[in-house]
Amino acid sequence: MRTGVMGGTFDPIHMGHLLLAETVRDECGLDCVLFVPASIPPHKTDDPVSDPAHRLAMTALAVEGSDGLCVSDCEVRRGGVSYTVDTLRALSDLSDTKGDEFHLILGMDNLLDLHAWRDPDALFRLAAVIVMDRPGVPEEKADPRFLSRIRRVRTPLIQISSTEIRARVKNGKSIQFWVHPAVERYILRNGLYR
Repeated sequence: MRTGVMGGTFDPIHMGHLLLAETVRDECGLDCVLFVPASIPPHKTDDPVSDPAHRLAMTALAVEGSDGLCVSDCEVRRGGVSYTVDTLRALSDLSDTKGDEFHLILGMDNLLDLHAWRDPDALFRLAAVIVMDRPGVPEEKADPRFLSRIRRVRTPLIQISSTEIRARVKNGKSIQFWVHPAVERYILRNGLYR
């Protein structure tokens, strides 16, 4: 099975995440895209992040019933700081995904920082790397040894951010159509981002 892996904080997961995942799935002929919410994102260790259980629950609600989009709790179960290379190794060993052909999905902005990730060369041994083009991100700043090993995919420009959604909730504004309706209900029911 050709499985895309899309990690992130997902605090909260929003419609842009879903649209990008579906676009990459379709463009690259993937059987599914696996959303993997981080337990503790390595780039946000000092920033307040919602409890991993909430972020996992919202991600599961967002993809429930969709063909080709699913969620893994492997990082949340493992706990601690979530490194992509460890996640790809863990997925390779899980009975549900053992034998899958993995495709790591990144934004162009992630590619610029890839040299600072844990064991970046191993990522390319564990998965094919798909990079979503982002207008205005200067790809020439990316490490050339990575640029030659990626597959680029044009995706829609989505101007939605989890940061803005959290701010809207805090200020009592609507997030209808910013997130899946089940995610909106979950946020309101659990008093998140107030």
